[in-house]
Amino acid sequence: LQNCDLVQQSIVHIVQSPQKNSQTTDETEDNCAGGILKNLEREPESLTRIDLSTSILPSHSAGLAVILDATKNSTTLSSEKSGAGSYNSFYVFCKNVCQAVKPGKLRVRCSLCKQGALTLARGPSCWDDVLIPNRIRGACQSQRCNGNTAEFYFKCGAHPTTDSETSVALNLITTNSRCITCITCTDVRSPVLVFQCVHRHVICLDCFHLYCVTMLNDRRFIHDPELGYSLPCV
Repeated sequence: LQNCDLVQQSIVHIVQSPQKNSQTTDETEDNCAGGILKNLEREPESLTRIDLSTSILPSHSAGLAVILDATKNSTTLSSEKSGAGSYNSFYVFCKNVCQAVKPGKLRVRCSLCKQGALTLARGPSCWDDVLIPNRIRGACQSQRCNGNTAEFYFKCGAHPTTDSETSVALNLITTNSRCITCITCTDVRSPVLVFQCVHRHVICLDCFHLYCVTMLNDRRFIHDPELGYSLPCV
């Protein structure tokens, strides 16, 4: 249980596999023992360790200040100074307690009974698997429930939460694992926001906050029919 990233007030569901026929027990005893040894050798999987944001970070990005001043050499800071040493796979906005952007934890439950005793057919491999409903199937192990669809949700990882407390996932914010400079201030900060432009420009959260306030005061937010009010790349 120490390797399962369980926080306080977590519920652990123990699922007992059905007993096999006694006539076939002796024949499959060796195979079962070998299977147990193989399972023990495997690295325990966790939804918290799944990284869905590595593909959104560009390999390199030139900051706006570097473009304006070609004579200035950009300085790449180490991950320890930039804050990228402590890697977090997910970030959420905790509205109730923290009221800020915080590291998050990915959780899954049965979409029918809302219980966490669900065996997934496969793990999520991209953000669409997590954000779009009914993409991943599973088998609910709760009694009197035949649910077969997984429902993913996020919790704030900065404090203990109850079963009903959830947070909004910020899929464009990620850890700056590649030490990419901010497009505005050229500092190497973490976490960062990755714009959905062609070049996938990276901006630190402080500069993005200033950018949002400036655009809001100038009434330059763009209304999208599907997304609502949004902002383009810097």
